[in-house]
Amino acid sequence: MALTVVGAISLTACSSQKEAARQATETLADTARATGQAALAPAVQPVLDLLQQGASEVKAGRLGGAVATLGGFKVLWEKAAPVIQPLAGDKWPAINTAANTVLSTFDKGATPDAAAASAAISGLIGPLSALIGK
Repeated sequence: MALTVVGAISLTACSSQKEAARQATETLADTARATGQAALAPAVQPVLDLLQQGASEVKAGRLGGAVATLGGFKVLWEKAAPVIQPLAGDKWPAINTAANTVLSTFDKGATPDAAAASAAISGLIGPLSALIGK
């Protein structure tokens, strides 16, 4: 009987240790997500601001203004993408594809029509906004 009680105590202790380890791992994961989310907003928001400015230009019928505004997208994206990529997880491929569409649509010397410009911009605004919970 003594062995049974000791065995039960050992199993209980082991189970408690596993639960404590699981909780610690969850806490670390939660902290990493919160830290990652805190890093995302400052990287994503300037990109969203530029895209929204470009969208306003397109909506107002000023395609030249949109092209000029989004001429700064490449430099901004080169700084933001390395922060966004590791934190975006499985959403990164869609975000990267949408960013490449913006880059090619508003490439230097490009003359997109309003539909293509609008689609490229909204195609990236959507996933970036979702990424930061907007």
